[in-house]
Amino acid sequence: MLQFGIVKTEFHCHTCYGKDSLVKIQDLVIACENKGIQKLVVTDHNTISGALEAQKIDPHRFIVGEEIMTQHGELLGIFIKREIPAGLSALKTIEILRSQGAFISVSHPFDAFRKGHWEVNDLLNIASYIDAIEVFNARCLLPQFNTRARVFSQHNQLLGTVGSDAHSIGEVGQATLTLPDFDDGASLKQALTQALPHVHLSGPWVHFYSSFAAWRKRVTSRIP
Repeated sequence: MLQFGIVKTEFHCHTCYGKDSLVKIQDLVIACENKGIQKLVVTDHNTISGALEAQKIDPHRFIVGEEIMTQHGELLGIFIKREIPAGLSALKTIEILRSQGAFISVSHPFDAFRKGHWEVNDLLNIASYIDAIEVFNARCLLPQFNTRARVFSQHNQLLGTVGSDAHSIGEVGQATLTLPDFDDGASLKQALTQALPHVHLSGPWVHFYSSFAAWRKRVTSRIP
C-alpha cells in the first residue's frame, strides 16, 4: 500500500464521552486545526462512543481507538471496529483486538501512579502479541517511567508510540509523532518505523482536570 505525505498524529486523547474528561468533540476539532494535528486517535476509557462521534464529524482526521482496562493493565487499541469491554484478561483482549485488525500498544506501562500500570512479568507475557509500547506519556509525573518503557520496547524489539494522554484541550498535542500517512493497523506499523517524536511533559496540575471531570460526572449523575 502506497502512503503519501507526512502527518502529525496524536495517539492518545480523551473526550467527554469518557469517565474523566470534559473535552467536547467540536473543541477537539478546533484544537487540531490550531495545532496542525492531521490525525488523532480518540482513546476514551473502555468506550468508543466519542471516537465514533468524532469520526462522523471528521472521518479523515479521527481514528477510532480505546484505552481498555484488562485484568493486568491498560492496553491502547487503534483502528477498533467494535467496543471491547473492560475486565477481560490481557490475552483475551488482545485476541479480540487482533480479530478486528487493530493495532495494539500499551499505555504508560510502568507509571506506578496509574491504576492501569503493568507488572514486568505480565508485560513480558504479552510482548510477542502486541505491536508497540507507549514510550512517552506526557502525563507521567516521573521521567523514569517513560525511560523504562523505552528501554523495554528496545529490548523486546517493539515499536514505540507516544501520547499526550490529553484529558483537557490544553494538553492536546503535547506528545505527537510525525510519520508517513497511514489508514489501518498494517500501514501504521510500517509508518512507525519512520516516525519522529515531538514530546513535552505536561505539568502535574493536569491531573486535576481529569479528577475534576470525574467528580463532576459523578455529581451530575446523581441529580434527578
